[in-house]
Order: sequence, then C-alpha cells, then structure tokens
Amino acid sequence: MNKVVPVWFIGLAIVIAGCMNMGDKESGPSQTPGTVNSVCGDKWELRLLRINGQAIPIDQPREFTFLCSPSGEAMGKSGLNTYRGSLQITTNGGLLWDTASFASTKMAGPPQVMEQENQYLRALSGTRQAFVKSGGGRLILRDVSGDIYIEYIKAGL
Repeated sequence: MNKVVPVWFIGLAIVIAGCMNMGDKESGPSQTPGTVNSVCGDKWELRLLRINGQAIPIDQPREFTFLCSPSGEAMGKSGLNTYRGSLQITTNGGLLWDTASFASTKMAGPPQVMEQENQYLRALSGTRQAFVKSGGGRLILRDVSGDIYIEYIKAGL
C-alpha cells in the first residue's frame, strides 16, 4: 500500500499540470480571418465540403482545388472542369465574389462526379468568409451562417 500512494500522487500531479495549460492560447489550432497574403498565392486542395451540416462525399478531393492571386483572380479545379472568377478579400476575412466573372468549362463525366462538381461550385460561390488555421496550413471558406463550409489543406502537405 505504501508504494501505491506515491504513484497515485505522481499521476495526480500530471493531471493537474495538464489542466493548468488548458487555457493557453497556444494550445490547439487557432483560426484567424484570412487576408490576401494568407489565402492567395498557394494551391489549396479540398478536404471537406459540408452543406447544411451534411458532409458531402467527394470521390477524388485532390481534384477539387482553389487558388487565387493577390490581384483577385480565383481559379481551380472542380472535379472534371476548371473554374475562374474574381474576388476581393477584406481586412476582416470577408469574401466578395464578382459573380458575373464566375465561369467554368463544361466537360461532361460520370453523373456522380458531375453532381459533386455542381455542389462544390454552388457552395464555393456562396462563401462569404475566409479563415486560415493550423499555422496557415488550412483554409476555411464559408458563408456567414456556417451552412456552407469548405475546408482545404495546402497542396503538398
């Protein structure tokens, strides 16, 4: 019994030490509003598409990409096709799409892939906010309510 008490105290000390650091701002991934510099210039690959709280299964997420230039030109792949358009990113991470400039190629493919592509493009054009997290390794595009949520990871990571 005497040997059990010191082990118990060591375990309790570890738990208390861990709890003391839970309030640190550095613990866990942080999310900050996107800026032109943090969003544009890198190629982003799709990791998650959620619409109205439902994850949309994407067969080949690496075929869904997002890129933008500091001048506001957005482009990428949407499965089979490519898209382009113009956007602005405000200082607080707001996205302003020029919907008149939004265009996509029109190659046909399997119905399932075409449906995934349509859902992705509709969701992308509905995004209004950009956030970066995980030290700039992830990009979140979403609408204000969170009904549309697109998460990307930097290509090559």
